Amino acid sequence: MERTPEAYTRSILAIALDPWLEGLTAVKTAYASDARLRGKLDNPTIEIKDKLTLLESVLPEGSPPELRKFLGVLLTHNDFGLIDEIVEALSRTLVEEAAGPQKAFITTAVALSDEEREKFEKRLMERFGSNIEFVYQVDPEILGGVIVQVGDKLIDDSVRGRLQALRQKLGVS
Repeated sequence: MERTPEAYTRSILAIALDPWLEGLTAVKTAYASDARLRGKLDNPTIEIKDKLTLLESVLPEGSPPELRKFLGVLLTHNDFGLIDEIVEALSRTLVEEAAGPQKAFITTAVALSDEEREKFEKRLMERFGSNIEFVYQVDPEILGGVIVQVGDKLIDDSVRGRLQALRQKLGVS
């Protein structure tokens, strides 16, 4: 194991969040597979406390008490239908945190100002998650625009890339 404060922090997060993920996954699975349970949870005439009692029956033993409160918030705000996306986002976050930061290689024709970098980083974090380390490069040969590589994803929005794509469409070498 890597022995850095960040590595230990990732371990703590994984330990703390695993019971949440286990509980939410159990609830998600029960909601998806049990039509009777789903019908009761979706029924607006059934009180929230009764719905919570139903959900407690599917929660694994030792689930955090805060998880019950969280499920109550989802039910109160009629957001229980988001359970799939919540479990998916939590799983993705745990995987990202366990893996450490991704590197985003950003190539521009000219150096970006601090303000431009900040805006750009914000947009990339919205798309790829917040656990990103940014590496900037200047390459005048791209002529303008930007090339971004995060993991196996490549976004070529450079003038050079656009010209190459246009040449291919036109069949010009």
